[in-house]
Amino acid sequence: MHPTTRAIKGNRVPVTPNQVSTYDHSGTLYPQRKVYGVGSLAFNNKSFPNFSDSRPSSRSNFSNPSTQQNVLPQSHATGIVPNEQASDEKAACLPGDRVVFAESPSAPGVPIVYRLPEEKAANPDRLNLDRRRLTICPILEGEENLRLLNFQHNSIARIQHLSSLRRLIFLDLYDNRIEEISGLSTLSSLRVLMLGKNRISKIENLNNLLKLDVLDLHGNQIKELENLNHLSELRVLNLAGNQLTKACNFLGLSSLTELNLRRNKIQYVGELDHLPKLLRLFLSYNDVRSFESIRCLGGSQSLQELALDGNPFTTEASYKQIVIDQMQCLRQLDLKKVTDDERRMASIVVRKEQEKKKECSKAQALKERRRVAIQNAEKRWQEDNNHNPGVTPTQNNCNADNHTVSLGFESLSHYTEVETDTLRLYGVAALDGLDKNNTVSNVAAISHIYFKFIPFDSIIPHFPKLRVRFPALQGLTFSFSSISSLKQLNSLTAVRRLDFITLSPEGNPVTNFSLWKYYLLYRLSHFNLRKINEVDVSMTDTVLAEQLFSDLGNVTLQHFDLTQILGLLPDVRRKQVIGHCDTLEQKKNISQKQTEDRRKLVIAAEQKNRPIGTESVNVAALVYNTVSRPKSAKISDKVSLATSQLLDEIVASAISRQNKLTALEKVWNSVLRDAVRSATNDFVCLSSTVDKALSQIQDS
Repeated sequence: MHPTTRAIKGNRVPVTPNQVSTYDHSGTLYPQRKVYGVGSLAFNNKSFPNFSDSRPSSRSNFSNPSTQQNVLPQSHATGIVPNEQASDEKAACLPGDRVVFAESPSAPGVPIVYRLPEEKAANPDRLNLDRRRLTICPILEGEENLRLLNFQHNSIARIQHLSSLRRLIFLDLYDNRIEEISGLSTLSSLRVLMLGKNRISKIENLNNLLKLDVLDLHGNQIKELENLNHLSELRVLNLAGNQLTKACNFLGLSSLTELNLRRNKIQYVGELDHLPKLLRLFLSYNDVRSFESIRCLGGSQSLQELALDGNPFTTEASYKQIVIDQMQCLRQLDLKKVTDDERRMASIVVRKEQEKKKECSKAQALKERRRVAIQNAEKRWQEDNNHNPGVTPTQNNCNADNHTVSLGFESLSHYTEVETDTLRLYGVAALDGLDKNNTVSNVAAISHIYFKFIPFDSIIPHFPKLRVRFPALQGLTFSFSSISSLKQLNSLTAVRRLDFITLSPEGNPVTNFSLWKYYLLYRLSHFNLRKINEVDVSMTDTVLAEQLFSDLGNVTLQHFDLTQILGLLPDVRRKQVIGHCDTLEQKKNISQKQTEDRRKLVIAAEQKNRPIGTESVNVAALVYNTVSRPKSAKISDKVSLATSQLLDEIVASAISRQNKLTALEKVWNSVLRDAVRSATNDFVCLSSTVDKALSQIQDS
């Protein structure tokens, strides 16, 4: 056997003809497997080559140095690029091959190849036509017995003129310009097809190549794996350096032992666990991001060598342990042997990773549960408020195309969560958790409660419990709570003490009223609120609130009898007042005037002796009833109507006063200027001004 060479990064490495080299991406030469006796064309069916991403750059392995002679370069013929250094166009053959090129008279432009008798006798079943600058496959005259044909490093754009080579078993068209696989239908004996480094974009027209052992398509433009399922005898498939994004559709390749998919864009691999003889898989430099993308490899009972270097997945700290643990048959990973110690360590690491993933899955499930519950609470709130044009529904925070995942909590319509010192409640049903001890773990730390998608009237019954349940409570926030009137704010006094209150403009029409903050300050004056809607409350705000709404409280109190007034007082103060009223209440014949005088005295005494920080009776008279009142209600509808009218008048008066003040500010400069100008003129003409004034007095 005569040595040939393969080019690796510009260096020629000697390789014996009966060996085919295996290279990694860096060009390193690895141990060989004997496959073909190239000189004698003897096939060894027990093993096949591992083709690298690169191909030989030298002349073919098929040239015989013993037959080389010094002859002139090839002649100019159609289908052959001329050699600029040719010195004699009468030459008929090239060194080492004794091949004659001519032009077919019946097919102009198509070259015909002849071999000299001595060359044909020496190598009857192989022909080397590499580096001949061919643009067309020539007609091979009298070569029906060829078994090995080499067209490497030419410019051939189409496979043709091979139909007579029915005994051909090895065809090499590496490094040409072929765009389509065609012209091979008659080559039913073909065992090795080399089409690397061409321009092929689709795998096709291989239907008759049922005996194919080796198929090399690396360095093309293939985007999809297809039309290979019938190649049951295929053992080596090289698709490195293409544009594949997924690797599947391998069913039927029952003899495949080696698969090279390096330097693609693969993100997913499938069906490889159905290849019973697959031993070696090369997936280096793709886009594999997790083991889930190559999960099928874990089911392979034959795979022993795997290369994944250059993928995003390999940057993970536990990448190697995950792969080794999931693939029990693996003996070599990224060109490194897998040891027993590594396999034991991988098992430990993977168990820890699985526990971590369970925690992540649990957190994801809780997150999805929260999203679904809040989304359903919002939908229910919108359904309940469709009749109210003053309430504006919120924009759905979730993507409209993001449908609810079926995880078993689609029916949830409420959610409760705690963030540091804030308790968040979504949906009406979340209010039930305020009475349950197991809902909130650390109630003593809760200083802020946030209500969302819960009608305000549904929250009111729970106000008296909040101070007892959450002793550190400082503030409340209401978002999408359907607060539409000032009267509803009266119920907040049941909370007893607060530092701040926030009413979100979304879903609370009452915030459209210009004086709602001042009313809230007046009604909760005994709270000494510090902030409303995250804005500090000043002393000026408190005084203005008292000026605006004090008359409203006094008018409302005028319609309360003595018993109703006593009901507004705290227990301790009520007992003090009752002692003074017992005698009067025991008398049966008490005039209305006497009762009215006593009522006034009680009001005056209460206001005079009211402790600081407690609620006055005229403020406490502003109440809100969430249920319809019977005919025997203590406060008549007439009083309520009068209160409402008075409130409207106060608001109108405040607005009018504000408008007048604004108008005065606009004209004040001109008025002052005119007055100064008039006084100055009168002073200049003092005598005439005095005479004019005296005449006006006499006329009057």
